[in-house]
Amino acid sequence: MNAPQETNQAARWKIRELLLFFFRFLAVSIVLYIAYILGGKYYSHFIAILAKPLLAAFGYEIIMNKAALITEDISLNPVVFLSLVIAVGKIPWRLKLRAAAAGIAVLTAANAITVFLVFLSSYRNSERLWTGTEFLSLTINFFVPILLWMALLPIRSVFPFFGKNDD
Repeated sequence: MNAPQETNQAARWKIRELLLFFFRFLAVSIVLYIAYILGGKYYSHFIAILAKPLLAAFGYEIIMNKAALITEDISLNPVVFLSLVIAVGKIPWRLKLRAAAAGIAVLTAANAITVFLVFLSSYRNSERLWTGTEFLSLTINFFVPILLWMALLPIRSVFPFFGKNDD
């Protein structure tokens, strides 16, 4: 084959891989979102339980029905993260499971800290703490799942369409 044909074939392979990733991500996201609708309240409750001792260390109590409202907003980030991890092709499942477990642990801890900080800012009536907590919450929801995905999986596997075609 000559160079232009190889370049066109490589470009088609990269586009194909990107589209397959997108469709896998979409399909997995739908399935995980349905699972979240059915059982997400248990995860939200778990986050609140994890935040409880942190709040108790400062002499405050967690109010579970208010915690449920807070966790409702932040507890979808594991769905995004897991969708990204599962959607990546050509990675052994053992590596995906290890990355998923580590990422979920980090996101769950970050979510519990967010709930703790929301309650602490409310109890202390601190606008500054509330603003920082909002920033943390937005970061955890939008950036941390993607950053964890890129950090916990080999970058070549996460973005196979940016490297050379090994096939």
